Amino acid sequence: MTEAPNTADLGSHQVSSSALPKVIIGGTPLLGKLTGIGHYTRQLVTALQTHQLVSQLRLWGDVSFIDGAAVLTTEGARAGLQRDERAAASGSSWKQTIRQQAAKSYIAARWYSKISGRVATHRLRPFARDHVYHSPNFILPRYSGRKVITIHDLSVLRYPEFHRRQMVEICEAGIRSAIEEGAQIIVDSDVVRQELLTEFALTDSKITTVPLAPDARCRPRSESECRAALKRFDLNYGGFFLCVGTVEPRKNLRRVFEAYRAGREQRLFDWPLVVVGARGWKSASEHEALQQLCDRGWARYLNYLDDETLHELYAATGLLVFPSLYEGFGLPAAEAAASGRRVLTSLGSAMAAYLDDFATLVDPLDVDAIKRGLLEGSATDANQDPPLLAKRTWQEVATETAAVYQKALSDSPH
Repeated sequence: MTEAPNTADLGSHQVSSSALPKVIIGGTPLLGKLTGIGHYTRQLVTALQTHQLVSQLRLWGDVSFIDGAAVLTTEGARAGLQRDERAAASGSSWKQTIRQQAAKSYIAARWYSKISGRVATHRLRPFARDHVYHSPNFILPRYSGRKVITIHDLSVLRYPEFHRRQMVEICEAGIRSAIEEGAQIIVDSDVVRQELLTEFALTDSKITTVPLAPDARCRPRSESECRAALKRFDLNYGGFFLCVGTVEPRKNLRRVFEAYRAGREQRLFDWPLVVVGARGWKSASEHEALQQLCDRGWARYLNYLDDETLHELYAATGLLVFPSLYEGFGLPAAEAAASGRRVLTSLGSAMAAYLDDFATLVDPLDVDAIKRGLLEGSATDANQDPPLLAKRTWQEVATETAAVYQKALSDSPH
């Protein structure tokens, strides 16, 4: 198979069928500390390769192709702690600096979006004839070939106040461009599917629900298997509440902290509250409330953790506390459930749809309801058989995604 020069191809598989798609996936989410979309991208790319579901796979990083070996290794994926060193070694540290500035500045973001869009249009043009371009993060460059976009949620439309202005504009533009250009759309849940059908004049044939899967390493574990994390943070097995996710307003943590504080003051429970997640935008009030709980010895803020430690905490917690105001899927809920642990989450949410009786469901706007949910969770046997969707695999996700690539290839050119 002849390769175009300087494409940083992730590897072409020798497969019996020539019908497997050639794919370019937007790899920018892999270049920093991995949050939700970063984990999605890494897991999907790894599964597509491992199970030989595509004939070629390349990663595009805004202005150039990415060396997949440098961002998909176990060491590289683990918390993203050495990405800056690798970027410097490869001469791409300037790209990292520009991306970081663009994330903070509206003007820089607009400038970077225009420049990177023009570069992408030029450099991706030779691949348009036979490659599907898949955006995993709302950002869709001008591409004349077949396109697929994963729309994880519509939070930029429903809750624009939760995001930086530049991200609202860029993501909304990506969603609208994908729809106008006839891209195939992947959503994580039927909740988002219905939102898209309601918000835009779309046909069912353009949207495919592909639920996510927990990391394969998420599983029930004994106390001895979690000993390293328990000892490190001075926790008891099955005796602490756990919050996982970027600390930001959409996660509803201010109400969680208020409910937890009231419960502790009323001596309804004595479990510590462990919060894992990077600092998000407009999170000053959340961090102030969290610090007050930490000062009283009731909470611990662990910021960003490596996967191994996080998986041990999932398996060791008494209850994952995840009553978000809005989620397209809610991967921490699925991963805690796959680890055999109950989840407190929001009524009517995507999480409620797949957790069924495994979850304690509350009105996320009702602090008293959250407090009662914490009390119920602390009094319930936490270690249970995971629900069906928590047993889903990334091979299934990748297989269903590859079917969407084939669907895009069968579409008439836009």
